[in-house]
Amino acid sequence: MIINSSCYPFKKVNDIKAEYIEKGIKVIDLGVGDTSLSAPEKAVEALKKAVDDSKNHHYNFYNGYPFFREAASIWMKRRHGVGLDPEKEITALIGTKEGLFRISSAFIDPDDIAIVPTPAYPAIQSGIETCGGKVFFLPLRRDNNFIPDLSEIPENIKNKAKYIYINYPNNPTTATMDIEFAKGLLKQAEKYDWAVISDMAYSEVYENTRNLSLLELDGAKERVVEFHSLSKTFSMTGFRIGFAAGNKDIISALVKIKSIRGSSPFQPVQAAGVAAMLNCDDYLVNMRRFYKNNRNLLKSIFIKNGIEYFNSESTFYLWAKVPDRLLSMEFAAMMIEKYGTVITPGSLLGTYGEGWFRACFACETEDLIEFGNRFEGVK
Repeated sequence: MIINSSCYPFKKVNDIKAEYIEKGIKVIDLGVGDTSLSAPEKAVEALKKAVDDSKNHHYNFYNGYPFFREAASIWMKRRHGVGLDPEKEITALIGTKEGLFRISSAFIDPDDIAIVPTPAYPAIQSGIETCGGKVFFLPLRRDNNFIPDLSEIPENIKNKAKYIYINYPNNPTTATMDIEFAKGLLKQAEKYDWAVISDMAYSEVYENTRNLSLLELDGAKERVVEFHSLSKTFSMTGFRIGFAAGNKDIISALVKIKSIRGSSPFQPVQAAGVAAMLNCDDYLVNMRRFYKNNRNLLKSIFIKNGIEYFNSESTFYLWAKVPDRLLSMEFAAMMIEKYGTVITPGSLLGTYGEGWFRACFACETEDLIEFGNRFEGVK
């Protein structure tokens, strides 16, 4: 099985899945991070109502409608205690992937450097390289609980870097950051004048402990912009809706880029996002319960079959060790060929992902049960 690393990795996972479906194999998909949950009914109802109004069928604000930005401001205040100006410090996004890809255009000229921990979600690297920039990869290691060691960054890179990207809760490792790391990161960013690009797509997917927003810390708005996804929070992956929040100058630059190279979400989709953020707290409780049950089920399957995983209560993934004698791509090929199951090889997510694989448990619980019945470990 040959993978072209220049392709978007999750497209390759979908291609592998399609190949086996064509062969008549019932595929259990623990690969791409989509969910079997439906979006909140109130969000769907708001979407339908807005679609029926022809006034909503036209071009809209590049930074999102004021009512959406206001709702995002209210959300950030309720969830994180952060006060944000909806006019200057928030912009709507067509999903966080769009924002993470485009944000590099606000900072990166040819040969500029950005710091990106690895393994990582690939959109940020693609955005940097599209601008002609260079990536300094900062390894995430198990012995440091997949938190980057900032002392590993050479001094010349620290002095040249335009920004550092972080993603907590982390995809793919599922790690979370504590306040000590967050404070240390901001201290380094201030010293070297980095912007901090914080990807919080999985902020609401946890069991017991609410995830920290960098914007909660004093002085963070001087250099931090966060990306929040309604895709993961409210199972609205197909809606393509999220927002960026934080430093007003970075937000302004991002809006200018969007005005030239993009747009903002369809107005009815923004209406659905508002309904979710303002009226669907009960949905979050049920979402977390569903993922907790699936998380524990997949953990029990891995324990039974001798698969070691990083123990976490955030995201809807498990980050697990590939058996020693196999590369992650070899293990992924074996999983689909022997067990009809798609997983994501860690090597697709960066060099330091080798030796690991990511399994998504956002599928139907019945699919996990069937996977457990099929899977016999690596014999």
